[in-house]
Amino acid sequence: MSNDAGDSMTTAMPPQQQKPTKLRIGWIMPPFVRELPVDAMDDEAAATQLYELVTDLLPHHPQDYQYRFALGLSAQLEPMVEANVIYAGLCPLEVEGRPSLSTIVVSQVVHDGADESEALRKTRETLERKYPEDDWESVELSCGPALVRIGMSSYVISAEWSASGRELPVTQSQMQAYIPLPGTAEMLIFELSSQAGEDWDLHAELFREILNTVDWGTDQEIADYRAMRTAPSASATIEPDEAVKKALYWHSSRLLDVIALRGRVGGQDPVATITCAECWAKGLRTPCSAKHVWHIDLVPVGELRGALSRVTAEFSASGWESEPTEAGHTVRAWEVDTSGNRMGHSFTLSLDETAVRLAAEVASPCARSAGAAPTDSAFG
Repeated sequence: MSNDAGDSMTTAMPPQQQKPTKLRIGWIMPPFVRELPVDAMDDEAAATQLYELVTDLLPHHPQDYQYRFALGLSAQLEPMVEANVIYAGLCPLEVEGRPSLSTIVVSQVVHDGADESEALRKTRETLERKYPEDDWESVELSCGPALVRIGMSSYVISAEWSASGRELPVTQSQMQAYIPLPGTAEMLIFELSSQAGEDWDLHAELFREILNTVDWGTDQEIADYRAMRTAPSASATIEPDEAVKKALYWHSSRLLDVIALRGRVGGQDPVATITCAECWAKGLRTPCSAKHVWHIDLVPVGELRGALSRVTAEFSASGWESEPTEAGHTVRAWEVDTSGNRMGHSFTLSLDETAVRLAAEVASPCARSAGAAPTDSAFG
């Protein structure tokens, strides 16, 4: 799911405060989340999509129940559009054999803060007055800072729209995340709502995972992506720069020195261009980085785990960040700057005790990032 920020904005704003949005916004929804037609071309298209959705979700329910459920969903579409909703979906889960449902809605609105920090501060002050009993949390998502509200909401479904045909008071758990768009006067609001109180923790955990997929790219990245779309085979012919190759070989050599294992070095595939994980998540597919892959085998079994521990200790002491897996069979490490931000080269080491092999992948920094690897790398 992606959206060009600003396309669906309808909230009025004084001309002098308008700020053009130059971000491509995206997030990843699990495949089982079913999208509601908030952007349907007309009522007929919306009705068709709702019918297909409801009959697929409730195949064993009577037609009258399906019809009323679809009517209830239909009644929410117009208010969603008026509230600048750019995405809405139903999240059906099965917990211990029983169905459990939540709704996820994404809105895009204008804020009056001078920057992202002020926008979050004002948002919290306003909502704390409105919801004094709710819980609040300032979080750092993959895309940047956000404010999360957790509480309850209540409303009444009229008999006309109720699946049971009777007026229905509803109390539900709710989680909202307020995410300012950098360099703009706009904000995303992600909202999770569910009446499944006993399953709330499961829905909330999934919702937080979705929040951490929110990302955006710059105009230049979008231009790169469009260029790739017009020449899809170009990436296969791109060769990494000689300086990039030499830097990767140098880092691989230094990593071998620290590993210090007796064995046979193999693989050493030619350096290959890749698209880093951050750019891939934004929908970019043109190469922005490179990697060098190799392995060491015929290593005495007792030395394998010691090598990972030795590497982690060595580079942590040199200021690198590292992340071992829970099972202890893989370690990832990357260079950081003085502020702790990721930069420069990185590597992943994985051991296979069955094959008695240690595999390595050394990657260069993303060419789209602002910084470059320092010449006095800690690998030395």
